[in-house]
Amino acid sequence: MQNLKITYSLEKHGFCFLPKVFTDKDSALCLESLWEIIKGKYQTGQKPENRFWEIGDDPNSIIKIDKPHLCNQTVWNFITNKTFGQFLGKTTQSKQVQVWHTQLVWKPRSKGFSGNAGWHRDAQYWPFWSEKGLYTAWIALSNVTNNSGPVRYVSKSHVWELVNGMDFFTRDLISQEETLLKTHKKYNVVEAILERGQVGVHSSLTYHSSKANKDNEPRVGLVVHFSTEKAERVKIKGENKNYLDSLQDPWVSPIIYEQE
Repeated sequence: MQNLKITYSLEKHGFCFLPKVFTDKDSALCLESLWEIIKGKYQTGQKPENRFWEIGDDPNSIIKIDKPHLCNQTVWNFITNKTFGQFLGKTTQSKQVQVWHTQLVWKPRSKGFSGNAGWHRDAQYWPFWSEKGLYTAWIALSNVTNNSGPVRYVSKSHVWELVNGMDFFTRDLISQEETLLKTHKKYNVVEAILERGQVGVHSSLTYHSSKANKDNEPRVGLVVHFSTEKAERVKIKGENKNYLDSLQDPWVSPIIYEQE
């Protein structure tokens, strides 16, 4: 495995960028398989957990599908790549890495605000988890440029208190950023400009968003939410009280790294 050369660190900045982890061939195969899933073709016979875009919907809006790894063996093999697991284990200084959720985020060329993803932190959607030991890996399956709507991180925001009014599905970034300025007069935004096969990793508490894709080609990312041995399950009531029972299912929640 290559030595990590990281300008930003998870501990200090709340995010970091890894070298190219996946080959162009593997990235291309995964991309093709995800496109099949978008078209409603599930090679394993299993549907994704959720689809937030259906065939016939606005072709310029963000295509988001939850747990696509359930639908296709190639995608499952991709997220369980041994080298990927080793990188995540080393980067987070963890003894174990377990994938518990994935998302396909396919952003076509945007019209207006259609490609915007609002400022948010992942932890706000996960009441069944404690805040420690939880991270997200964003795998670039296309080359990500300044114009293609890269993920943007607020540096050092992983130590902030919760900022009300932040949400992924909000398209009005200007209004959100006015709210951020009221709570933090100065903050530094870093864009994830990545080569296909590279990975950005961030804490579940790091605020991030993305703008419209102005390139002609779609900007495609495969999001892998993972836990380490420091993560703790929280008992909750309601429809998601048993959500993490899937941690016992290696197909849904594969362990991709264990310290020897």
